[in-house]
Amino acid sequence: MKKLFAFFTLILVVGSLSAQQNQIFFTGIFPEVSLTKKVNDRIKLNFKAENQEIIFNNQDAQSENPQFTHYRTDLMMFFDRSIRPGVSVALGLFHRFQENEDGNRIIQQLAILQRMRNLRINHRIRTDQTFTRNDDLEVRFRYRFSMEIPLEGDEVDPKEFYLVLSEEPIFRYKGGDFEIENRTAIALGKLFNSQEKLEWALDYRTDGYIQEGFRTRLWMKISYYYNF
Repeated sequence: MKKLFAFFTLILVVGSLSAQQNQIFFTGIFPEVSLTKKVNDRIKLNFKAENQEIIFNNQDAQSENPQFTHYRTDLMMFFDRSIRPGVSVALGLFHRFQENEDGNRIIQQLAILQRMRNLRINHRIRTDQTFTRNDDLEVRFRYRFSMEIPLEGDEVDPKEFYLVLSEEPIFRYKGGDFEIENRTAIALGKLFNSQEKLEWALDYRTDGYIQEGFRTRLWMKISYYYNF
């Protein structure tokens, strides 16, 4: 476990050092709501809404900091089908409201859950294609590794807290250019009951490793999940 925490710390330090060289950084708040409807034992429908508001942007000399500037709003719908216990595939549709042109995305997903005595490990593999008018097609490959760790006992029971650590590299191809993004997050969650949970997270994102314009983004995230 100590090695894992050291790895997450190293990712944050390396990203911070790179950001200081180019001084491209912004931070803000990131609320999201996820609603999941179980259709039957194999099929689920999931709707998610996310909103990002910038509080501080060191590249925006014309605005005062702190500020509240809308960055983007995302709406997603997933059709999820279980293949066997712990393994599922999903197809998602996505619409993004943002400055200039809105975007649309198609998402394909494979999710694998490993249950251990006092640990849940999730592997999520995604490919997606983003279509924006007057812009090139963007294609991405993503792999997210996450762990859910109970903080009160061997498993998470109602009204108990838990910790989630996640790491997600993203490989992107757009307009003939290849780019890499990395997302590291740590979240404190509370399971209220079998249907509801809430998570508070720090979500740290870096990109621009290959093309010019390295940037970092730090989101203060709050997520509400409801299953029915």
